[in-house]
Amino acid sequence: MLLLEDMPTDAMLVMRILERSGISLNATVVDNKTDFIAELDENIFDIILSDNSLPQFSAIEALQIYNKKKLDIPFILVTGSISEEYAVGIMKEGVYDYILKDRLQRLPNAVVNALNKCRAERERKKYFDEIIANESLMREAEQLAHYGSWEADLVNGHHRWSDEQYRILGYVPGEVTPSLENFFKRIHRLDLDHIKAVIDETIKYKTHEKYDFRVINSDDTIKYISAEMVVKRDEMGSPFRVNGFIRDISEIRLAEMKEKQITADLLQRNKDLEQFSYIVSHNLRSPVANIVGISNAIADFGLTEAEKNEFMEELVTSVKKLDNVIIDLNDILQIRNHVNESSEKVKFSEILNDIKSGIIASGDNKGVMISGDFTEIDEISTLKSYIHSIFYNLISNSIKFRQHESIPVIEIKSKVNAGKIELAFKDNGIGIDVEKNGKYMFGLYKRFHPGYAEGRGMGLFMVKTQVESLGGKISLQSKINQGTEFKIEFD
Repeated sequence: MLLLEDMPTDAMLVMRILERSGISLNATVVDNKTDFIAELDENIFDIILSDNSLPQFSAIEALQIYNKKKLDIPFILVTGSISEEYAVGIMKEGVYDYILKDRLQRLPNAVVNALNKCRAERERKKYFDEIIANESLMREAEQLAHYGSWEADLVNGHHRWSDEQYRILGYVPGEVTPSLENFFKRIHRLDLDHIKAVIDETIKYKTHEKYDFRVINSDDTIKYISAEMVVKRDEMGSPFRVNGFIRDISEIRLAEMKEKQITADLLQRNKDLEQFSYIVSHNLRSPVANIVGISNAIADFGLTEAEKNEFMEELVTSVKKLDNVIIDLNDILQIRNHVNESSEKVKFSEILNDIKSGIIASGDNKGVMISGDFTEIDEISTLKSYIHSIFYNLISNSIKFRQHESIPVIEIKSKVNAGKIELAFKDNGIGIDVEKNGKYMFGLYKRFHPGYAEGRGMGLFMVKTQVESLGGKISLQSKINQGTEFKIEFD
């Protein structure tokens, strides 16, 4: 065991707890980067245990060295305290487990489990290596592991695909001639340019690369693929052959997405409860209290007719306020219900043209300049009603908060970035003080220019809720009197 720890007492405690649990160990303790690297270079270890923060070194740096050396041994973090967010991040980087120092009783089980899992993985890898070494069992191995293999002879242009390669890409074995062109035909359009660039760059400059992409099946469903390629070069460094593997990881990826969605739903439910609590305590309670007070006053038989009429007018005003709050609450709740509607192919250009024709037709909005550039991508499969509402609210806001001395100019543009669809809404309006109001920007009933234009502070809240319901993210940049730009990102 290699133990990265700068406190001798803590190191001794770790070793004693492991030994008392029946684990026989030979521990090497280091407390700095130089010794850590030297030990990894000179010795073979079964496991690494690391404190999170040392005076001149940290677990993050140790983990980077560990990953760079591609060590096939478990790495466990043993630390005083870390946040849940930090723990999730470091687990994604390759840490097998983390143990808090005030709960070291968990350490023996964690070590045993890590060693067993590592041993099982080595046996699995050895098993597949033995199968792959035997050409007659290659096809069986690929089907069992959902692996496809391919080979490209760069000298004569000959390509070879395994049967599983065909199947994963959605072809029947032998249906098409193996080629990059037929490979690219199956890749999701949002991933295509990126994958072309990765393969081209790897062949030109690298010897090995890993990459992920999506495949569109014949029934329009999406398959998630993990891929790897190795470039063989001659003595002059020129590439002459490429070998690659692809693996169908749809089941794993969908499970991760489902878990992520469950977590997001729970967080959203908490936010919804907070918003509901806010509405009940502030916006519902106030008109209800007024109605109760006015009703009691009207019941006073000593009122004159004029006084009763005055109270009745106030009562009607309070009832209207209450009705508005109930309508707002119903709109918020309806957003969650509509997410279960069927998705359809939606064109941004058609949505914009529909909204422009309605807005510019209004006498107050003549002269408003609205342009859309959807040349990079003009279509998304989603809920049309939500996209229409998002476009309408953001465009209406830009017009509503225009600079009076200027003609409103609104520019909308779409693009593809790292496999995601991005929408940008930019205007030349009065802007918002982001530094002052940033954390309230999308809050319910939040208004940043009271008296400038009519509104209840619902628009941006509804936009953000709808964007997040579609699995997207929204952000903005803005400066006073210099306009605002909203950016929306969809997977």
